[in-house]
Amino acid sequence: MSQTKNFSRALLAIMLVAGGVAAPLGLEAQATPQRLTLGEAQAIIAAAQRDADSKDLRLSIAVVDGRGDLIAATRMPNARPTTMDTAIGKAMGAAIFGRPSAELAVRSDSPLYQNMNEATGDRLRFFQGAIPITRDGYTVGAVGASGASAQADEDNVRAALEAVGL
Repeated sequence: MSQTKNFSRALLAIMLVAGGVAAPLGLEAQATPQRLTLGEAQAIIAAAQRDADSKDLRLSIAVVDGRGDLIAATRMPNARPTTMDTAIGKAMGAAIFGRPSAELAVRSDSPLYQNMNEATGDRLRFFQGAIPITRDGYTVGAVGASGASAQADEDNVRAALEAVGL
């Protein structure tokens, strides 16, 4: 990692502490590592696709782990090509911050969020439509959708998580 990126991350940590802002959820040390499996990610995507089909939506759906790294994603037939990057970026933000992306959207103009986005290579998307996935109090991942209205995207991922019991 370059010195600039190391400096950016150190600066972000200092800003969080100095500003009295709690660290993003899920970054605490974990006694037992919690992981979202590929099978769970695929089940979430299948449930989201079923829900989207029932509502005649054409979405891209992404599941990331607790660091925001992609586990699985799909773009449904006839979903716009740009929706994939947006679904992944929404999920990344929800996982990194441990909060629904709708909450992040309200603060997206803040220097803290902009610096965090820069530290991730401008890959975060602060739009409604992603929900963190928690297990035993830890954020283990997130699922994001893109392609319909912001509320329909969020409703889709909530329905998918409910369908698979997460």
